[in-house]
Amino acid sequence: MAKSNLQVRIPHETDAQIASLAPKSKSEFVRQAIREKLQRETFRRLETKWIAALKQHPEENTEAETWHAAEAWEER
Repeated sequence: MAKSNLQVRIPHETDAQIASLAPKSKSEFVRQAIREKLQRETFRRLETKWIAALKQHPEENTEAETWHAAEAWEER
C-alpha cells in the first residue's frame, strides 16, 4: 500500500507522552491511533445513519418477535 507523509505539530508534552507509551516507534503508535479513531468514527457514522433510518421507519414489535422466533432453535 502506498503511503503519504503527514506533518502535524503537537505540543512537546504530547510528544513526550507518545514517546513514553510507544512500544516500538512513535510513528507506529500514531498510525495505530489514527486507524482506531477512523474505525470508531466509521462505526459512529453508520450507527447514526441506522438510528435515523429506524426513526423514519420504526420496526413494529411483531417484526422483532418474528426474528426472535426464527433465532430460537429447538434441540433434538
